Amino acid sequence: MQRISAIYAKPGMELAGPVYDNWGDVVIPTGTVLDARDLAQIDDIGVGELLIVNSKASEVQVVPLVPPELEGAISKALRRVMIECRTVLIGRNPQPIDLVLVNNMMDELLEIITGDIKGDPSIAGCFSLRDYNYVHPVKVASISMLIARAKGMKKKEIKQVGMAALFQNIGYVLLPQGVLDKSGFLNYAEMKAVQRHPVYGAQILERYTDVGSETANMVFQHHEKWDGSGYPLGLKKQDISVAARILGITDVCFALASKRPHREEFLPSFAIEHSIVSAQDAIEYIVAYSGEQFDPELVRIFTKLVPLYPAGAMVKLNDGSSGIVCKSNPEYFRRPKVRIISGGRESGREMLDICTGCELECDEKHLKKETKRDIDLAKENQKNVLINELSDY
Repeated sequence: MQRISAIYAKPGMELAGPVYDNWGDVVIPTGTVLDARDLAQIDDIGVGELLIVNSKASEVQVVPLVPPELEGAISKALRRVMIECRTVLIGRNPQPIDLVLVNNMMDELLEIITGDIKGDPSIAGCFSLRDYNYVHPVKVASISMLIARAKGMKKKEIKQVGMAALFQNIGYVLLPQGVLDKSGFLNYAEMKAVQRHPVYGAQILERYTDVGSETANMVFQHHEKWDGSGYPLGLKKQDISVAARILGITDVCFALASKRPHREEFLPSFAIEHSIVSAQDAIEYIVAYSGEQFDPELVRIFTKLVPLYPAGAMVKLNDGSSGIVCKSNPEYFRRPKVRIISGGRESGREMLDICTGCELECDEKHLKKETKRDIDLAKENQKNVLINELSDY
């Protein structure tokens, strides 16, 4: 199977996996040959990526880190909490917000994250402006919890990180109406209002929930930056909690890969021509600002956990061949295992550890092989170079 961004879906493609809506329900089943109506539905839902049939890589399997059904169920629960939060604040009702359902599902997510990881983490964003505030936090939560685990945190702390990610934007309920949906740049007053949402969020969690002060403080700090350029206090380096530093990485990465009406909140000098950027570009942004906006140690952990080229992605090599990533390499995130499917001098083979760190021309003479085989490029000193991900089917 092949993984593609939903914006590249075309009529005639056959689904290798079901299409889920943002609430975890199947809307288009596996095996469907996409037509114009299906594409319109996919666009309306705001699906981030699709799994499609590619006969040349039928054995390539793509398994998500978290089941879409669970992600969707948590998004539904978060939406209910946000609605209840607005009701409580408008009515000035001191009654606590009910988080029993959220807690139960986050416990289920915790067991997945702290167990034997079988799925592939993905930074596929959310293309739905309508559902973004409920979908984005769930995706941020799973990757943040994964980083927290790799950092050596205990189960209780890992769950706190997940809860903080889930409620990172609960302070939005107190922002002026229309600010978050405004197209184009925010003016100074609007920007200052947005920058108050971590303060509002922490206060709401402290007063109306039982998540605890540690989680509330993570929400308060999640927009602080390693170099002190963040808000609301302009904290630097170790003055920012480890959990908040984790959220700072995952929040920005998912936001970059998603469709947003404005981006200047965290990208004041980063020119983006389109409403979204690729997941690869989003990860590259995090790496580029390691040591500036983001904790460099946590960035290193992030890049070992989240593949730059996940299983199912189509890539191009410098010898003219293209292939499908069979398996990511957690130790060398630029060196996935690739099944060559077209072009080049050894079509049909499997290649191990494809280096993407440069664009050297391949001058090696390749012997013709009648059977597929794995090649360890690091050991055999091969010079094949993975240049970029392809959007073409």
